[in-house]
Amino acid sequence: MAFAVVSHFLVDMMIGIWPVYKTLAKVDLAIAGLIGGACAIAGEGLQIFFGSLSDRGYRKTVILGGLIASTASVCFVYTQEVFGFFVFYLITCMGSGAFHPAAASLVGSLPSNRMGLLMAIFTCGGAIGMALSQVIFLQTHQFFEGQVFWLALPTAILAILIYFSRIAGQPKSSEATPHFNFKAFGDFFRRKDLRMLYFSQICSATMLWGTMFLLPDFLSVRGYEPWISFGGGHMMFILGSAAMMIPGGYLADRYSSRSVILTAMISGMILFYTLLFLPLLDDISTLFILFLFGASLGVINPVAVALGTRLEPNKKGMVSAFLMGLVWCVSEGIGVGGGGFIATFFTDDAPAKSLAILGTLFFIGVILSYYLPQEAEKTLALESI
Repeated sequence: MAFAVVSHFLVDMMIGIWPVYKTLAKVDLAIAGLIGGACAIAGEGLQIFFGSLSDRGYRKTVILGGLIASTASVCFVYTQEVFGFFVFYLITCMGSGAFHPAAASLVGSLPSNRMGLLMAIFTCGGAIGMALSQVIFLQTHQFFEGQVFWLALPTAILAILIYFSRIAGQPKSSEATPHFNFKAFGDFFRRKDLRMLYFSQICSATMLWGTMFLLPDFLSVRGYEPWISFGGGHMMFILGSAAMMIPGGYLADRYSSRSVILTAMISGMILFYTLLFLPLLDDISTLFILFLFGASLGVINPVAVALGTRLEPNKKGMVSAFLMGLVWCVSEGIGVGGGGFIATFFTDDAPAKSLAILGTLFFIGVILSYYLPQEAEKTLALESI
């Protein structure tokens, strides 16, 4: 569990660098969105493959590979070419695609009746890493005068520790061979409960990634101070999600995953449009709303993944990939790629207008969340007997 949480912190810290670096490097929003969306689809989409590898006994190898590949984000500063940005971010996304289903299945394999809480702690570690990513990157860039390769050192040390340690899910037989299991995903889509859960995650995750991608530009255009636009706002947004993940996991275990997801979706929608349509908010109020908005969005995915592993307990790696990788590659494509593309149609307050259009997904997400199953409550009721 400790390896999973710390690793998640480091991997997601690397993912959070691109949204602010593209603004600092003054990359065109449409191009930056295309890079982010394409890399997410290609890299995160590989969770389908890596989830299968993890379930077949290669969990440790996949986690190590994902950790090391994610450090490619530190190479952004060493190129000025769009193709270079694409290659380094693609490698980072592939590392993320390898790490997340393997680490989530590791957490899901732990013996506990509080799987929602454990999954929330795991996700919280990643959220804190992503929250601090831009601040850590900018401070490292300033302190070491652009030599940000030092950010890869903690990951290298952790990878060595994991390599010489034994974790759950190592191969029990040399006969285990990897394979693609696309049929499992088809089976998941044919089930109404998992289908509703998947598409509700598309809606919430699109808003999460779209907001994170456009937030530096949104805050900068609205005239906020640089420390808020370049790191501070992002930190409060993601810290909000981290702060609510563990309480949300507890509430999902205690009451209902469906209730937590539905409540979070509704509150997120209200806070989102409050942020967009009240442009004269002061700094403190804006940061506070960003914190609450992040709390609403951030709690949804770990609760959904925990619910998914309860609904399909024999394929935890695959269902984790289904509800993370297959969700993220689509939602990042829409939120990042689509958000950047939509912004090019406007000249005045373009990031806010792009986000407002993406925000229509909240209404769809609320409807889908309403029809989620109450399976978590039934499971807990049986466990308490």
